Amino acid sequence: MNRTKRSSEAGFTLAELMIIVGITSVLMGMAVVVMPGMVKQAKADASTEGIVSTLRLARDRAIAERRNMDLVFVHPNRLKVVREEIIYNSVTGTWSSSPSGVTNPTLIDTTLEGNQKFVYLNTGDTDDHFGLTNKPLAFGTLVAATPTIMFTSEGTLVDAAGDATNGTIFLGTGVDVLTARAVTIFGDTGLVKVWKWDGRRWVE
Repeated sequence: MNRTKRSSEAGFTLAELMIIVGITSVLMGMAVVVMPGMVKQAKADASTEGIVSTLRLARDRAIAERRNMDLVFVHPNRLKVVREEIIYNSVTGTWSSSPSGVTNPTLIDTTLEGNQKFVYLNTGDTDDHFGLTNKPLAFGTLVAATPTIMFTSEGTLVDAAGDATNGTIFLGTGVDVLTARAVTIFGDTGLVKVWKWDGRRWVE
């Protein structure tokens, strides 16, 4: 009895291939549109994390080394941590902070990545309500372009008068509001929080 062998090789019809090519084209088109924005946001997140790490390290070192750590903002995109030296004067028998003739060392020098800068993009304040919403570096009622703030040896963030101060650092890339980020600092505790603009509001 003769049996007809059927081919086990299955193939795609022309219609099926056309459908696959069409779907692939649509997905690639979507990726081309979406990917640049996602890359920008990923860079903004990474750069913000660099600032957060610098702030936390500055506070930790202030406590561990029992020294004030000045936060020096250098526009448009740098944050330096400078330790205030304390020198003992054997003549007067006193200690003095940052005496004349003594250079305070820069311990950390962080530059924002991905073209991110200290900038306020008209997003309003975070839910912590610490910032002056027209300043990228907003601490208390301070209106100076570059605030004078430091972490003390107790881990508190204080202003030039030595008073605990809360504040917000606003970050962004160019004028792209979706790259807007904010870092809030609680003066009494030195706690640092990160905020991200989702297009409508600030979210943690």
